[in-house]
Amino acid sequence: MAEKELQTCVRCHYVADKEERYCIRCGAPLKNKCTKEKSLLHKGCSKVNKADAKFCSDCGTATIFSELGLI
Repeated sequence: MAEKELQTCVRCHYVADKEERYCIRCGAPLKNKCTKEKSLLHKGCSKVNKADAKFCSDCGTATIFSELGLI
C-alpha cells in the first residue's frame, strides 16, 4: 500500500492529504497560489509557490497566503 502525500496548514498546522485544497479545521487554503488573474493583457498565473513565498516566483504577484495574512 502506497503512503499518502501530506501537507500542513500554515494557519492551524493540521496535517491534510496532498489533494485537499482547503483546511478542514480552519478553512485556510492549503496551496500558496499566485493571485494574478486572467485579463485581456495577461493569461493569468496559477503557479503554486512554496508555503513561505509572499510573491510568485514566476511573475512577482502577491500569493494567496500573503494576501490573507497567513505569512
